Amino acid sequence: MSYLVLHVRHYNFEGRDGRRVTGSAVTYLDLEAPPSEDEIGAAPLQLSADASISKQFTAAPAFYDLAFKQRRGRDGKPQLMLAGARLVAQANLARPPTGGATVNR
Repeated sequence: MSYLVLHVRHYNFEGRDGRRVTGSAVTYLDLEAPPSEDEIGAAPLQLSADASISKQFTAAPAFYDLAFKQRRGRDGKPQLMLAGARLVAQANLARPPTGGATVNR
């Protein structure tokens, strides 16, 4: 299934325990998910990707087929992680033309 990936932030730092932490934070939209009754539009979602998956992101904003996996998180709760990403198409989020546009307040 394709998702609109808006932003990918790579990180590489030393954790509190002294171990190297690498990966990416991926912000995306699930355009197929219906909004709740009290929402308009698609709310951005964010999750982590291992460093090996981070390299699969080559453009943003873009549509990607994303594969997910679960791992044991804090207190044994499942945590969703990315298992893979494949670029489908780049997205063109051009700004609207200026001049003549009005905003109702």
